[in-house]
Amino acid sequence: MNPINIAIIGCGAVAERGHIPAIINNPNANISVLVDKNLPRAQEIASKFDISNIEDDFSKIMDDVDAAIIALPHFLHAPVSIEFLKNGIHVLIEKPMALNTAECDEMIRAADEGDAILMVGLMRRFLPSHVFVKYAMDKELIGKIKSFDIQEGNVYNWPVASDFFFKKDKAGGGVLMDTGAHTIDSMLWWLGEVKKFQYFDDNFGGVEADCHIDLTMESGANGIVELSRTRNLRNTAIIEGEKGIIEVHLRQNMASIYLKEDDIGLSGNCYSNTTSSLSQYQFTDLFRYQLDNWISAIKREQKPIVTPEKARLSISFIESCYLNRKNIELPWLK
Repeated sequence: MNPINIAIIGCGAVAERGHIPAIINNPNANISVLVDKNLPRAQEIASKFDISNIEDDFSKIMDDVDAAIIALPHFLHAPVSIEFLKNGIHVLIEKPMALNTAECDEMIRAADEGDAILMVGLMRRFLPSHVFVKYAMDKELIGKIKSFDIQEGNVYNWPVASDFFFKKDKAGGGVLMDTGAHTIDSMLWWLGEVKKFQYFDDNFGGVEADCHIDLTMESGANGIVELSRTRNLRNTAIIEGEKGIIEVHLRQNMASIYLKEDDIGLSGNCYSNTTSSLSQYQFTDLFRYQLDNWISAIKREQKPIVTPEKARLSISFIESCYLNRKNIELPWLK
């Protein structure tokens, strides 16, 4: 079959570091055009990757592409993707899917209306270590889950191409909406629905840099989620069951399992039949796995692994957190 002609909408760091290299190395995909209102930035990226076409207006390329990867500021995710979807153009939208559930629902309707595949870039679902945790939960390898402790954070160092991450009207929120889109998605995927929670953050008018969530799941498990842009945290999820404990790295392909009854444990890299070599695993591989799944869904007219309905669950929870926020306890304010 002919390669799918893909437009990259937004030429920020995630496009440069992830999406473009993944497409270039995929024989089933072709980059038709880069679109960014900052044409010098688009030209810079086009020159780096030897891409021929650039545009500053996505409306000009609707008739020339089969699909679009949208890597724009969060507040543009819904309106731009809806335009493509209504025109029957398949969309891979960067996380977070949208700013709220109302926008998510509009995007899902647009995909139905245009008979287009909408996939959300929650690429950690392709991490073999994360897939292993889901398998372990489904098979009850460590028994009924009693508690969990999820920490993710670092002193902010993402090479941003604009300042939208720090503006509430454009980003929709801070660390919870950004990094938390991945963290909360994994939590819900592994542990199921939330029964009750309390949410605390340090947003005093802008966007939060630190937040803390106390949770009780429908299963009865209790746990915490802690996210930070100001501190280097553990960056793992520790899940304790009646029979054992699993710890999984949130950003690397590593997991450990300890079985209490047998007093035995394993720790190391994880793999599946899609990972060619454990030692060669890199962050960019996730973009490759994600792209492969999206293209397969388009060509076979089937659902991708990360459907918009699945992604909507984390947006719904994040929305509820913001609606019920309390001030986090800061030591210097005591």
